[in-house]
Amino acid sequence: MVDSVGRLILQELREIKEELRVLNSKIDNFAGYFEADEDELQELMSELENAKKKGVKLEEVLHEL
Repeated sequence: MVDSVGRLILQELREIKEELRVLNSKIDNFAGYFEADEDELQELMSELENAKKKGVKLEEVLHEL
């Protein structure tokens, strides 16, 4: 009985470990999309402000990026 409980616990821990690995991978991949320095962010804000003044849709601006 103790062995079977131990096996179940180990199996659950393996599943949790795998789920954490997958989640960490997704977080790492997602974080890479937002690596920008202050100058790049300022340039993007400027482009968005200019597009707004010209009446350009946000989708068009983002498509160009």
